[in-house]
Amino acid sequence: MMRKKRKTLQLYQTVLLSLGPTYYSVGIAETETNHQIMVTASRVEQAVVDVNASVQVITADQLKAYSGRSLSEVLQFATGTIVRDLGSSSSISIRGFENGHTLLLVNGLRRTEKYAGSNVNNIALENVERIEIVRGPMSSLYGSEALGGVINIITRKPLDGNRTTLKATLGQAEGGERKTYIVHGSTEWNNDQFGNRIGVEVKRRKPFHEDTTSPVTDLLEEKRIFLTYEGTIRLNDVDELSLTAEYLEQNDSGIGQSTSFYDRIEEEERYFLALKYSGMVKEGLLDLHASLGSSDARVNRGTTLDETTKFDQQQIEADYAFEPLSGHMINTGIGYRLDDVEISTMSRKVERKVYDIFAQDQWDITDTVNLTLGARYDSYSDFGSTFNPRFMLSWRPDAWTFRLGYGTGFKAPTLLNLYMSDMIRGPYVIRGNPNLQSEESKTYEAGIAYSFNKGRVELSLHDSEIDNLISAELTGNNIGWRSESLYQNVNKAEIKGAEVVATLKIDSKSNTRISVEYLDARDMTTNDRLTDRPRWKASASINRQFGPMRIEGRVRYMRDFWATYDRLVPNHNSDYTIMDVNMDYKVTKFISLFGGIDNLFNAEIPANMAWRGTPDDPGARYYYAGVKATF
Repeated sequence: MMRKKRKTLQLYQTVLLSLGPTYYSVGIAETETNHQIMVTASRVEQAVVDVNASVQVITADQLKAYSGRSLSEVLQFATGTIVRDLGSSSSISIRGFENGHTLLLVNGLRRTEKYAGSNVNNIALENVERIEIVRGPMSSLYGSEALGGVINIITRKPLDGNRTTLKATLGQAEGGERKTYIVHGSTEWNNDQFGNRIGVEVKRRKPFHEDTTSPVTDLLEEKRIFLTYEGTIRLNDVDELSLTAEYLEQNDSGIGQSTSFYDRIEEEERYFLALKYSGMVKEGLLDLHASLGSSDARVNRGTTLDETTKFDQQQIEADYAFEPLSGHMINTGIGYRLDDVEISTMSRKVERKVYDIFAQDQWDITDTVNLTLGARYDSYSDFGSTFNPRFMLSWRPDAWTFRLGYGTGFKAPTLLNLYMSDMIRGPYVIRGNPNLQSEESKTYEAGIAYSFNKGRVELSLHDSEIDNLISAELTGNNIGWRSESLYQNVNKAEIKGAEVVATLKIDSKSNTRISVEYLDARDMTTNDRLTDRPRWKASASINRQFGPMRIEGRVRYMRDFWATYDRLVPNHNSDYTIMDVNMDYKVTKFISLFGGIDNLFNAEIPANMAWRGTPDDPGARYYYAGVKATF
């Protein structure tokens, strides 16, 4: 069967991509010419056009068209996302779900972070090869947090040959604010058996003041160091070992104000070490992962005492993909995760163990009809177990694709939700509840796409119901002059939406991408709109090659953003439009110059869009320029 041959080829390409420097470079060159590839949607490498999900891949070439200050900047232009970029921290929502309902992975694994959360701004952008985004429930493959979707950051691996790259970026916002210095260096040395890549990035960014006469820093001063190592050992023609080591040091600071001025702090030291084996076992592909992560953090966002986090994490995963029968691509796996967390706002040190098992079958019923069936079982040591299925049926007659699917998702109560002890936030004292259940979702999705020689147009419709939403509810008790709040499973929500995405290769030198999204997110009890979400969002980009120079322009638009900037002010709608331009000029084969302006017309973010009064980074019109050399 034609479809089976394609899938078999994809599995074979997966092995080639994992076998080392020489094979990797050949595989990438071929796929960039013909079609994009991704692994996140099925945990098996396959062409994007064959994926049974709503997906987006942001390539290394596309990443070059941004300033390089953070990954949040890039993700703000992705389809389906709502991103709050606070410089020192970030939050990401997909398809109108809560911020904590998006799973962030790096090479398929989790990372430790302060408050046992996630922060995409603590990943070095220059170390990223591509970003894979899956919109829709993926708990059937990845477990907790994957209700709205998954963002998987794929980092650069050693390629063939030897090379060194140096990059320096300077920038500043309007009025001399937010002066930025970013220096990156990496070197690779490889042969037929061994591959090595070392990278270092140093980032220094001055604070941003909306009121330049006030000492209050709306965006903190950033000081960060990233160190990375990627190594591969090709054992033979079909087996490979790889080692990943990462180090992050964050020392961000500023001045805040409540009743008086105070020192704002965002500090973290993070280590990560991972070992991976990939190889063929009885005509199937086996992947084994083992990792250790550790974070030691200190934060002050207006509290009397600094809040500290010590977070150690172990992850072990085993995946096996094979074709037992004609037309069936089976992917199975088991996993174990140990979270050892001590946060100063929790009542005690906590250890959480998670065991999981999953299976997925991509069944080619005919040459044009495919049914993807999958499910995952997770068992938690502190609150119980959960089972999450997913299916997607697709029909691909000629240039058309029709999809219809259903999936469930869940988010386990965070350790802060369960064990928080007297976290002070303004006039409230928030306490944990060890009797919480997981937040759960049910999502229906339909899609239609048409591909043609120069592009693709896709429409996706989605409808989700979320139960057991966790929120801090007033108990009626007082602790001193503050009101007590207790985390409880109380809310239900429904989110409906539509996405239209069009990509077009205008000619051999120009490309464009347009995305339009509609969102209706409501509380199912009151029928009120959920806050901090736009009803409409649109983005567009176009680039053009002029000999050695490439120019790109981008625009992002949000309409009817429903929120308030103060609890005494009713929720209201606001609109926001921002435009960026970027230029890259290749001086020689080895040296290129780049620069651009973000927020070209210096648009001011509406007050109700600013997260607790903090504007999106960089706060105002932002100019940047730099040089990159590879030799």
